[in-house]
Amino acid sequence: MPAPAGTTNVNEGLWRFGGMYGSAWRDGVMLAEVIDCTGTVEVARFDVPLVGATRAAHKPGREAREGTMRVQKMDSYWELEIFQFLSTNLHQRRVNRDKGVPSLRPFQLHLKYDDPDALGVEEWMLDGCIIWRLPLGFSIGDDIVEREFPITWEQETPLHAFKIDNSSGTPTANYQVGYGSTPPTPET
Repeated sequence: MPAPAGTTNVNEGLWRFGGMYGSAWRDGVMLAEVIDCTGTVEVARFDVPLVGATRAAHKPGREAREGTMRVQKMDSYWELEIFQFLSTNLHQRRVNRDKGVPSLRPFQLHLKYDDPDALGVEEWMLDGCIIWRLPLGFSIGDDIVEREFPITWEQETPLHAFKIDNSSGTPTANYQVGYGSTPPTPET
């Protein structure tokens, strides 16, 4: 984005988010071991043949929400999340279902970018997260053991989102109504 007219000493590189300022939270606790969390919401696209035309149009289909969470291994917390499901037999899963206890325990994942040099803060809440892999083993060449867990979620909500506002001559964050109209306060 070009510098607004009338501004001086602009370094647009500062406006970019740095990944090292990203964080993931569960139940209000920062997950210090999470070093990478990425996801995509993808809308399936269907071709629609148009009668009397040599082209096709498109129609949106189902949505898929998939991603990956990478952690530096500190304990067996994440492995035990999926192991609990794997070690429960079908009979017990049915008993749990009838008691209203889910087989897999969905959780909320709060993702946050809070780069002090960027123009604002961005936060998303992913609801209904489930991990889908139980990675086991080791490599004697690893200085720090990392594990990768595929995740899915049911719904995402922007908690804080903004667009750049150049109207004052100095770029600022213009938080969007409905997504947190003021900058967030730090979590304690």
